Amino acid sequence: MEDNHGFVITFQKQLLKKDGYEISKKGAYVEIIDFNNLRNGLLGITVKSIDKVSIKNIIRLEDGLNIADIYPIIDPEVDDQALLAEFPEISNILSQIIKHPRVADMQISVDFNSADSVAYHLAGLIPLSWNNKQHLLEAFDASQRMSILSKYIQDISSK
Repeated sequence: MEDNHGFVITFQKQLLKKDGYEISKKGAYVEIIDFNNLRNGLLGITVKSIDKVSIKNIIRLEDGLNIADIYPIIDPEVDDQALLAEFPEISNILSQIIKHPRVADMQISVDFNSADSVAYHLAGLIPLSWNNKQHLLEAFDASQRMSILSKYIQDISSK
């Protein structure tokens, strides 16, 4: 924080080995936007995602910290308006959720003209497993991401 640098959040999967885990090769470069002390003595942080990144050359230090080379991932261009029109339920659900008082306090800034902004924000607010969230992050483009998210919403609704 002193150097005003962010860090990468990525999914890590526990392996069957005693002490091992596998780190996903894609993650999100984030910057800290707020922090506070939690009741349990831990530090709670709020982060903002800046870029989707590819992770290469991971090295685990003796203290357990992982360092790696990261490269921004730029998704292919899509027709945002056509995608948002194809999946109107996603924008509608998100617009309702962000009105909830607890979510409104988070001061989330959604670009409702961007399919990625809508998809990523909704994915962060609905109950999805970490595997599903990682699957969305690794989607090829916004079109694939919206399709996957629409299926997740149908699955949640049918429960």
